[in-house]
Amino acid sequence: MAANKDSSSEGFATALQLWLFFLFSFLFLGYPVELSILLGAIGGATGGFIVSWWNSKDASAPSTPVEDDQEQQEERSSSSMSGLRLAKQRRDAKKLRRSRSLATTFSSLLKR
Repeated sequence: MAANKDSSSEGFATALQLWLFFLFSFLFLGYPVELSILLGAIGGATGGFIVSWWNSKDASAPSTPVEDDQEQQEERSSSSMSGLRLAKQRRDAKKLRRSRSLATTFSSLLKR
């Protein structure tokens, strides 16, 4: 729950910064003040929403115990491996997880 608070507060701070950026950008381009405020608020709110969504943890898709076990095994074996072998193993593990999630998503589209 704390991660969601941090991501939402970060999204709010980003929204304010983007609102000011868009506000001054539209004013510089010669738009009326009222329209600049409105368009800046829309742009800032949208940007803040995207930042908070991007930084939030996905609660609907918890990691499975199998993935947790694989990650723990990677961490244990990382201390005994060289940097290149470790990077290759991590890359291969990411590819495997990604392909499994894509296959699951694609198969759910075919079911009706």
